[in-house]
Amino acid sequence: YWGLSEEGINLAKQLSTQEEIKSIDVLYSSLQIKALESAIILAKPNNIPLRTNVDFTELTSITNGFINNYEATIHDFYTGKIDRINNGETISEGLSRFEKALEHAVNENPGKENIGLISHANILAIFCSKYSDIPVLSYHKDIQQPDFAVFEWENKKFIKNFTKYQSS
Repeated sequence: YWGLSEEGINLAKQLSTQEEIKSIDVLYSSLQIKALESAIILAKPNNIPLRTNVDFTELTSITNGFINNYEATIHDFYTGKIDRINNGETISEGLSRFEKALEHAVNENPGKENIGLISHANILAIFCSKYSDIPVLSYHKDIQQPDFAVFEWENKKFIKNFTKYQSS
């Protein structure tokens, strides 16, 4: 069982009080335990309908097994020196899966302006770097847990980026 720690639960509760979270029309989550726990903590006090999609899961190159020499292996993966880790997805395979799930969530909710998503740091880093000038390795190192960004789907741009990248 790899769930939220007490600190993680408390941080998710704090996040649930943010106005951006309160304005979510529907919240999606991957089926991994930490994501589900976070989604429930955000959805319940704000009366947000909750849906799941297995394709919002973490990149399988990260979850398929123990990664020896983690930071160096991740660096090589994100810089293209290696295509896969532990026979998992390539970056392009994971991104394609994730973007199809996002497209499905948007299409499944016509008229909903604020669709929330609870997912995982590596797949989010890959997605975010595609739509910003921030390198994937920077996102990988800098996305907080929990954290949030606001992405405008129609124009494929960030309205509010993750905490590290917000101007002060």
